[in-house]
Amino acid sequence: MTNDQQYRWVKLSRHCEMTGDTPDAVHARRRKQQWTDGVQCKLGKDGNLYVNPEEWNKWVEGNQPETSHVRVA
Repeated sequence: MTNDQQYRWVKLSRHCEMTGDTPDAVHARRRKQQWTDGVQCKLGKDGNLYVNPEEWNKWVEGNQPETSHVRVA
Protein backbone atom coordinates (compact mmCIF):
# COMPACT_ATOMS: atom_id res chain seq x y z
CA MET A 1 0.00 0.00 0.00
CA THR A 2 1.04 3.62 -0.34
CA ASN A 3 1.46 6.31 2.29
CA ASP A 4 -2.31 6.16 2.80
CA GLN A 5 -1.66 3.43 5.33
CA GLN A 6 -0.58 6.17 7.73
CA TYR A 7 -4.20 7.39 7.78
CA ARG A 8 -6.77 5.58 9.84
CA TRP A 9 -9.59 6.63 7.49
CA VAL A 10 -9.61 7.47 3.77
CA LYS A 11 -12.52 8.73 1.68
CA LEU A 12 -14.43 6.10 -0.24
CA SER A 13 -13.20 7.53 -3.55
CA ARG A 14 -9.56 7.15 -2.46
CA HIS A 15 -10.20 3.62 -1.21
CA CYS A 16 -11.69 2.68 -4.58
CA GLU A 17 -8.79 4.31 -6.43
CA MET A 18 -6.24 2.34 -4.36
CA THR A 19 -7.98 -1.05 -4.37
CA GLY A 20 -10.11 -1.28 -7.49
CA ASP A 21 -13.16 -1.73 -5.26
CA THR A 22 -16.34 0.05 -6.33
CA PRO A 23 -18.61 2.34 -4.30
CA ASP A 24 -21.54 0.01 -5.07
CA ALA A 25 -19.64 -2.97 -3.64
CA VAL A 26 -18.76 -1.06 -0.46
CA HIS A 27 -22.36 0.08 0.05
CA ALA A 28 -23.60 -3.48 -0.58
CA ARG A 29 -21.26 -4.82 2.15
CA ARG A 30 -22.69 -2.24 4.55
CA ARG A 31 -26.29 -3.15 3.63
CA LYS A 32 -25.55 -6.88 4.05
CA GLN A 33 -23.81 -6.10 7.36
CA GLN A 34 -20.60 -7.69 6.12
CA TRP A 35 -18.92 -4.45 7.14
CA THR A 36 -19.56 -2.71 10.44
CA ASP A 37 -19.84 1.07 10.66
CA GLY A 38 -17.04 2.28 12.88
CA VAL A 39 -14.79 -0.68 12.00
CA GLN A 40 -14.30 -1.04 8.23
CA CYS A 41 -16.19 2.14 7.34
CA LYS A 42 -17.88 5.15 8.86
CA LEU A 43 -19.80 8.25 7.90
CA GLY A 44 -17.85 11.44 8.53
CA LYS A 45 -19.33 14.63 9.88
CA ASP A 46 -19.02 15.98 6.34
CA GLY A 47 -21.41 13.28 5.05
CA ASN A 48 -18.67 11.37 3.21
CA LEU A 49 -18.13 7.65 3.70
CA TYR A 50 -14.65 6.72 4.91
CA VAL A 51 -12.88 3.34 4.84
CA ASN A 52 -10.26 2.10 7.31
CA PRO A 53 -7.42 0.61 5.17
CA GLU A 54 -6.07 -1.55 8.01
CA GLU A 55 -9.49 -3.07 8.73
CA TRP A 56 -10.10 -3.56 5.00
CA ASN A 57 -6.86 -5.58 4.81
CA LYS A 58 -7.99 -7.73 7.74
CA TRP A 59 -11.36 -8.30 6.06
CA VAL A 60 -9.75 -9.26 2.73
CA GLU A 61 -7.40 -11.67 4.51
CA GLY A 62 -10.30 -13.23 6.38
CA ASN A 63 -9.04 -12.19 9.82
CA GLN A 64 -12.37 -10.78 10.97
CA PRO A 65 -15.65 -12.63 11.54
CA GLU A 66 -18.55 -11.45 9.43
CA THR A 67 -21.08 -9.80 11.70
CA SER A 68 -24.08 -10.97 9.65
CA HIS A 69 -23.44 -14.62 10.48
CA VAL A 70 -23.23 -14.32 14.28
CA ARG A 71 -25.75 -16.58 16.01
CA VAL A 72 -27.03 -16.16 19.53
CA ALA A 73 -27.88 -19.35 21.44
